[in-house]
Amino acid sequence: MNNDDIMLSIYVPTYCHEKYISRALDSILMQKTSYKYEVLVGDDASPDGTREILKKYEEKYPGKFKMFYRSENMYGKIPNNARDLQLRCVGKYIIGLEGDDYWISDTKIEKQISFLENNPEYIAVAHNCVVVDENDNVTGEKYPECKDEIYTLEHFVSEIMPGQLTTVMARNYVKYNFFDTSILNKGLVPGDRLLYFALAAHGKVYCMQETMSAYRHVVKKGSTSFSSNYRYVFEKEENWYGCLMEYAKNLESNKAYYYAEMLYFRNIFYGLRYRQLPLNKIMTYFNKIEHKNKAVSLFFKQLINHKIFKKSIWV
Repeated sequence: MNNDDIMLSIYVPTYCHEKYISRALDSILMQKTSYKYEVLVGDDASPDGTREILKKYEEKYPGKFKMFYRSENMYGKIPNNARDLQLRCVGKYIIGLEGDDYWISDTKIEKQISFLENNPEYIAVAHNCVVVDENDNVTGEKYPECKDEIYTLEHFVSEIMPGQLTTVMARNYVKYNFFDTSILNKGLVPGDRLLYFALAAHGKVYCMQETMSAYRHVVKKGSTSFSSNYRYVFEKEENWYGCLMEYAKNLESNKAYYYAEMLYFRNIFYGLRYRQLPLNKIMTYFNKIEHKNKAVSLFFKQLINHKIFKKSIWV
């Protein structure tokens, strides 16, 4: 397949997904589309049977998958497993699919590619998802996905996502480098939220109100997913939001910078709330914010939206 003919690159990072990886790959194989696509799968040195399953798919479907079998685990490294796969994507568009998630519509990529082809003013397109457990049962949990037509920075600071990772198809920001992707090269977790911020800061993201994928939310020991392992630690959050703030400072959008500063201030607030930030160090961090009055006023506006108007899902 000529690289110029590839419309979509699908990257599939996987680790210890022996029980789920077949469902993920089958959901790709079932796609009914007129567009050509490539599938890059990276096994992050799984100690279970994930790799053996991937080799069976590689044998059964020759040329369909590009398999990358890591000799050692890349978690915490730069680039990590997922980012390395992204850097290898050559399609006009790009989308990720975690090895334990799957698509439930066989026309998903056809619809999303067609939308981007026909709407050049949009940088990405997302859709809704359903949350399932380890046995594919719908849990009833609601993913914080955007229910408006266009995803904006206002959604981002309210902890609303355009959709779960595998719902978001974008123009290939790696291949074409049409916006600053430096924030994605730092190995920060969660990386998907950094991508959403960058997309919303640089273009329009359309949100289809159609459920076309399943997000598996399983909280268990040994999982590498961010949501399964998240525990608030002030220093880690300070670094994450500090990097976001520095990134936004160099953007043309003042709004993006103001919002990043507000989020940095919010983390100072959380550090105090969870008693992880000593009182005598508050000003050390607060002085990193350039537009202090703006950050504080935006913070309290969001707090009111959450407490009174329920327009934010802050916790």
